[in-house]
Amino acid sequence: SNSFPPASCFIIILEQVRLMMKTHSFIRENVPRVLTWKKDKKNPAPVIPQLSQYLYFLFAPTLIYRDKYPRSPVIRWSYVATKLLQVLGCLFYTYYVFVRLCIPQFRSNSLQLFDLRAMVLCVFNSILPGVLVLLLGFFAFLHCWLNAFAEMLRFADRMFYKDWWNSTSYANYYRTWNVVVHDWLFYYVYRDFLWMSQKHFRTVALLCVFTLSAVVHEYILAVCFGFFYPVLFCLFMCFGLMFNFIVHDQRKGPIWNIFMWTSIFLGQGVIICLYSQEWYARHYCPQKESSFLDFLKPRSWSCQRPLMADS
Repeated sequence: SNSFPPASCFIIILEQVRLMMKTHSFIRENVPRVLTWKKDKKNPAPVIPQLSQYLYFLFAPTLIYRDKYPRSPVIRWSYVATKLLQVLGCLFYTYYVFVRLCIPQFRSNSLQLFDLRAMVLCVFNSILPGVLVLLLGFFAFLHCWLNAFAEMLRFADRMFYKDWWNSTSYANYYRTWNVVVHDWLFYYVYRDFLWMSQKHFRTVALLCVFTLSAVVHEYILAVCFGFFYPVLFCLFMCFGLMFNFIVHDQRKGPIWNIFMWTSIFLGQGVIICLYSQEWYARHYCPQKESSFLDFLKPRSWSCQRPLMADS
């Protein structure tokens, strides 16, 4: 009864993860300077970042700490206002998608998880809202929100994403979908693992990147929704990892781009369908006494609710 709504939890948890990643980057970039100087004090003392540099990094739209960043000469406040208004429009549109396409479907339908026909219909009915939410989230955050903050801070490096929609391989899709997070994972997980293993076990390094990304994504959803249902984790670690090796950079041609988009469509449908079923199962089949085991056990697997009219 005292928990925050999912949207509020989502904002708080994303901010927590953002600060953790920035803190790791700040420490990872500055501690080696001090340790190197400590071993040989004949060298000049390392330049310790000033508080202003740290504060700028906290708000800059990047997860990689640098003492200096390329800066633009002026702030275009009309550009900032436009991007913030676009974010607001995306939020209203996302709300409309959930109200019109998601809530009526799952609130009034029966819960029949192991009925193959019902599951197929559920997944295909969820593809449209799932893809709309994906594209709206991408445009609102990676394009509008980050560009607005970059403009206000005169942050000139605007490479937040690349043309991921033209990808013919999942390897390229993962590199171009979210460049901000990809750079952090590359520098501080993949490259550091190779440094510790003396450039051996590249496949293990890649597996560490996928595992960390999947765990953090699932942690965000578990805290927001109030239950643990590792649908996204399984999609990451099974299909995502498998497609990364099968649909690799050697795959060229439009057919592979079609395959990538088809798999994204189906994946979004599965995510919206299963998480929505679990959400309404916990609403219509509540437990009298909550426990940690209840947090982990999927309620939609046991909740039986007959078909009822929308209310």
